[in-house]
Formats: sequence, C-alpha cells, structure tokens
Amino acid sequence: MNKQLMYLFCFFYLGSYAQEKFTISGYVKNNNSGEKLPGVNIIIDNAYGTTTNDYGFYSINLEKGNHQVEISYLGYKTIRKEIFIDANKKIDFDLAEELAELDEIVISSNKARKKIQSTEMSVVSLKGETIKKLPAILGEPDVLKSLQLLPGVSSVNEASSGFNVRGGSVDQNLILLDDATIYNASHLFGFFSVFNSSAIKNAKLYKGGIPSIYGGRLSSVLDIKQKEGNTKKFGGEAGIGLISAKALIEGPILKGDKEEASGSYMLAGRRSYIDLFTFLTDDFKDSSLFFYDFNLKANYDINKNNRLFLSGYFGRDKFELDGLLGTLWGNTSGSLRWTSVLNEKLFLQTSAIFSNYDYNLDNLRTGSEFRWKSSISNYNLKPRLTWFINNNNTLKTGLDFTYYNFKPGKISSLNGSSINAEEFSDKFGLENGIYIDLKQNISDKLSLQYGVRWSNFSRLGKGDIREYETGTPLTYNSALDIYEENEVLGITNYGSGKRIKTFNNIEPRASIRYLLNESNSLKVSYNRMYQYLHLISNTTSPTPLDVWSPSGPYLSPQYADQLALGYFKSFQNGKYDLSLETYYKKLQDVTDFIDGADLLFTEEIETQVAQGQGRAYGLEVQLNKNEGKLTGWLSYTLARAETKVLGINNNNYYPSNSDQLHELNLVGLYKLNKRWDFGANFVFGSGRPVTYPTGRYEQNGLVVADYNDRNGNRLPAYHRLDISATLNPKKGKNGKWVFSLVNVYNRQNAASIYFNEVNEVNEVEMATGMTQATKLSFFGIVPSISYEFKF
Repeated sequence: MNKQLMYLFCFFYLGSYAQEKFTISGYVKNNNSGEKLPGVNIIIDNAYGTTTNDYGFYSINLEKGNHQVEISYLGYKTIRKEIFIDANKKIDFDLAEELAELDEIVISSNKARKKIQSTEMSVVSLKGETIKKLPAILGEPDVLKSLQLLPGVSSVNEASSGFNVRGGSVDQNLILLDDATIYNASHLFGFFSVFNSSAIKNAKLYKGGIPSIYGGRLSSVLDIKQKEGNTKKFGGEAGIGLISAKALIEGPILKGDKEEASGSYMLAGRRSYIDLFTFLTDDFKDSSLFFYDFNLKANYDINKNNRLFLSGYFGRDKFELDGLLGTLWGNTSGSLRWTSVLNEKLFLQTSAIFSNYDYNLDNLRTGSEFRWKSSISNYNLKPRLTWFINNNNTLKTGLDFTYYNFKPGKISSLNGSSINAEEFSDKFGLENGIYIDLKQNISDKLSLQYGVRWSNFSRLGKGDIREYETGTPLTYNSALDIYEENEVLGITNYGSGKRIKTFNNIEPRASIRYLLNESNSLKVSYNRMYQYLHLISNTTSPTPLDVWSPSGPYLSPQYADQLALGYFKSFQNGKYDLSLETYYKKLQDVTDFIDGADLLFTEEIETQVAQGQGRAYGLEVQLNKNEGKLTGWLSYTLARAETKVLGINNNNYYPSNSDQLHELNLVGLYKLNKRWDFGANFVFGSGRPVTYPTGRYEQNGLVVADYNDRNGNRLPAYHRLDISATLNPKKGKNGKWVFSLVNVYNRQNAASIYFNEVNEVNEVEMATGMTQATKLSFFGIVPSISYEFKF
C-alpha cells in the first residue's frame, strides 16, 4: 500500500514538473459589489482551463511566456486579455454584469461548453436572479418550487415545498444552507420554503454522481449559498406582496477611505401577514397563521490569505386555531468558517456548524390541554483541503464530524389540565466521515472524477435499550398477514457516551466523461450512499410533526447504489443544448410504517416500522434555449419508483409515495424590451399513488374501512399553467412591479381524495350510511402583485 501511494505521488509530481513552470491563482469578483463568484470559467489559450471554487478562488499552471486568458460567467461580460508569466503570480479578475441588450452569444456558448466538457452529470445550478424571474405562487419566488421544474425533481402537490429526486423520499435529500443542515425546509405547511430568494447567491442540486465530499443522504444534495454582501458600498432591496414583505441590507465592514473594504455583511428578513386579515372571517378571527425568518452572513479578510465567514438562519412558523390546536416550528442554524490560501496550490476551509429543528404541538381543547415538544440538533466540524496538483489533477480531502441530539418527545400539561407529564428518552449519535476526491484529465477526450468516503455512525447512550425474545422487536406472522410485537426480556442501560451500536461503511463514487467532439459528450456516473437518519412518517409530504430517529440496534442504515448514463450535446454555437440521462437506483433497508402504526406518541419507534428494499429507474430529457429574447427549457421525465417490504402488499413491490410515471415541464422567459420581461411555465404530471379503501364493514356499531394494496390507486393527472410579467424601472429609478397568475385556467388539481360516512345537511353533520369520496384541492387560479425596489 505504501509503495502504491509513493508511485501515485511520484506520478503527480513528475507530471507537474514536466507540464508546468509557474502558477497563477487568485479570486474572480463582481466588480460592482466585490462579491466572489463561484463556477467562473477560466480558459487558457482556448485549449484548457479551470473554474473557480465555491469561494471564487482559482489556481492554474502555465508555461513561461505569453498566454491568452478568457474569463466568462453567465450574466457577466467576458474578459479576454494577454498575460506574461515568468513567476508564480496572484491575479484577481473583476467581472462586470452583462446588460440585457448586449449580445450574449459568447456567454451562452461558454455555458454550453461547460456542460459538455465537465465531468459533472445529474447536476443543476440556479442563480438567485433566475429564481426571481419565474412565476411564483402569491408572488413569492421559491428555490424549491423552481427546482421542481427540472427533470428528475418532483413534489407531492402544489402545497408542498418538500421535493423528491429520482424516486427518493423527502428525507433522502441533504439540504445545506452555507453548510448547515436544514431538516424541514417548509413554511406555511409547505406552500413556501424557508429560503428567502433575496438572500440566495446560488443553489446547486446533485441528483447523481454525488462527490465524496458529501454524505449522509441517499438521493440528492442541495447546496445553497447565501450572498456575502457588498464590500464597496451600502445598499439593499425590499419588496412587498400579497402575503409577505421582505428586506435586505448589505454593506462593507470597516471600509474607511479604501475603495473596497476587507469585509462585508448581509442581513435579510421576511414576514408573512396573513394573520393581520383573519378578523375578516368569523371562523378564523381568533386564529393566527404566519411565518418569519432572518438571514445573516458576514465575512472579513484577516489578511490576503485568510478569511473568516459567519452565517446564520432563524425561522419560525406559528399556526393556531382558537380553542383547538396550536403549532410552532422552525429551524435555527449557524456556521463559522475559516478559509486559508496556504500557497498557490493549497486551499483550506474549516467550518464549525450548528443546526436545530424543533416544534411544539398544543392541544387546546378544554380539559385536555397539553403541549408536545420535539427536536433534533447537531454540531458539525468540517475541515477540507483542496490541492491544485496541476492542470490535470485536483484533489480534495477532508474530515466530517457530526454529533446528534434527538429529543423525540416531551408532554406537559397546559392551563392546569389533568394530563400527566411524560418525556421520552433523548437519543444521541455520532457520525464521522473521511473522504478523498480527485478530478483528473486523462486526455483531451477523457476526464474522470472519482473518490471514496469512509462513513462511521455510532448510536450513543445515555439510554435504555429493550432486549427482545427473538432479537428483533417485530415478527411477521404470514398466516395472519400482520406484524406481532415480540416479548421484552429485559432492558439494558447504557451510560452517557457509551456506544450502543456502531456501523462502518465504504462509499465509492465515480464520474467519467468522454468527449466525442467539441459539441458532444458521453458521461457515466456511479455512487453509493449511506444514510444513518430516518424520518419516521406516514404522510407523503413533510409536516412540522415529523420524527427523526437514528440508526441503532433495530434500525439499520439505509443505503443506495445509483448508476447513470448520459449524452450531452450543444448546437448552433451554444444557442441550444440537449441532455439525455438514464439511471437505475437500488435501495436497501428503506423504512416504511407497518399497517396501523402510531408514530407520534410512541417511544419505541422500532415497533411501528419495518425495513425493506426499493428501486427507481427512469429517463430524463432536457432541451435548453440559452440565447435571444426568448430563453427557457423543456424537460420530460419517464420514471418508476417502487418499494418492497415484508408484510406489506403481499410481499410484492408497490409504488413508492414519490412514484410518478410522466412529468413534463415547459419554461419560457421572454424579454420584450428594456422595461418588460415575461415568464411562463406549464407543468404536467401523471397521478401520484394513493391507497383507497376497497370495502367496509361494521364493528361494534362503527363503520371501518378495509384496504387492500398499498398505493394501489392513483390521483388524477396534475397540470397547470403559470404566467408572470415584470415591469422594470425607468432609467434612474429603482422600483419594479411583478405581476403573476398561477393556475391560469383554474384547474382544480387533487391534492388528495378522502372518504367519510358523514355529510352536511342543513349545516348539520349527519351520518348518511354511504361512503363518499371527496377531492381536496388547495387552490384554483391565484393572481398576485408585488413591488420591489433597491436602494
């Protein structure tokens, strides 16, 4: 093994010595705000190049002499200049934003070239400004709703910001906000996400070929970065719509007389005000429903090589029906990050992170008032080193330590009720990861990105663990077709910090790109992912009351293997580009609830769930138009997602909650002139799986529904058309108006269909003796108007 490492080092060293003489490195920035730009293309002599990292830093090796450098980034003017290199140099580049009326042929060509030449596949990126241009429900732009317009990404219904990627469940998505985990990304029960579009710099979604730097989820990684703030001047923006208002301010830190400060800050806030109008209806005049959130980011250059970042998020939702029910839930996160340019080839970043999600559920019925509290929190340390070995090899390696504290539930009395207080035992876990990831250009045509991650998870005490007669909490009785709980033989107590159960796993990752020519490439990727956390839920979309549980003696980690193949093509000099991807994903030890499960008020959650296997496969097609007055994309997904769990659906595969055979999205953005922009999107999706009752029977005078196959039925097909228009300000003015119309033709899409035995007769509920099906639709046509301005 030591010889192999030595040969590998010598290979890199000799290759570097033979091919390079000097290194140029530095940052690429927005010339107006000073903000660093990630993913900028830097091309040398029109032959080879690199891109900036998440912090806008680049490093590239050059022979001594003159070189032509091209720096390009979508939405910015391309820079072309000649540089002379005779020593290692630090060179920063400032890019100016592109004006809408200028020619964008070069930019679109570079965008298409990057898609063709990159080893990345199954990856999509959205900038904050793009998100704002799309039609939005009630005028509130939303990154998660925008992602659902892309192939392979779907949602349960229009009122859910939870999303499914390639047949995965919502808990199989790792959502990061400046490296901090967001456990529930929903405001207002899913109508909106927790991400304020004004504070977002960019969002990047990995659907497959996930690099080894990420771990902990099976289906996708959504990496969202917040804006850093303006280092040159104070400014901001604000907006007001039908249901919410928001504002953002940014500016330099300790600027003095300098043109550009050494640091900057960004503060953003948002609040809905639906609660201000509940007095208009008698049914809700004493109720409340609102959300608010705050975003923070600040950075400061300690010196030319070291930089500190501070990021934070705090958000809350409150919903209360007077005298009936109350809920309060939200996320809190914070991260402190240090980046250091050790030399022209080594870039180090170290992050210390805190994340928390908690909720309260209040029962307000007189005489039985109580409060249920639950939360999950984690502390995370992530050092990562990037080594720009040479122009053909870039290596990333690092560590990932995460400590979890799960608080499953605490019941306390409210208003002096007779409810007995009860608190479930906390659960603790420690997840560690070590990874190495290498990008390598083998030749002009062949490029690789490959790596491996070692993951380790320990379920920790303090806690009591039941010991069951058969070694497992449940046994499946095939004769009765039910799960039966096994006898408890005793309880083992584990002291604080003691390891209850430990798992160790290897996760290989690889992506290969073969360039057929300058405008065509083939790609293949494979990744294995392990997930040690389980979202225990019997709903199809995330709710504030979801319960997270760690792997342990009776819950095995989930894991998945995904293989994807892709063909990528650009034509008409990058005006259009086409991608076709097909994938197959095999999942093991996925968790589903057993029939009759009680998930909310059960401490021994292992007695309510079973584990099995799953599979998902499909074809994704996307055609983009990148240039001209009309831009946009057409995407189509043909897919299947199925689950198989012993004791469910006669032990056969059944459609997963996320299964959707057809999905079609058509998105268009049209610039009429300097003042008017228009947007439209059409969405079609075949019906989601549901479980309908197949019969009914009476027991002790009660009518009981009888069910057969799980997810054996389908909701009606879903489709809608949204349009928007933006009136931009006149020259010298700042304000703009945004008009939108969601669900133009007032389609009453079914969010669910439920059955009951009760009907309302003369405003009185009465038993009819007949089972009735009722369709629930969240909204029809929704007009909105908002006003935004900058200062």
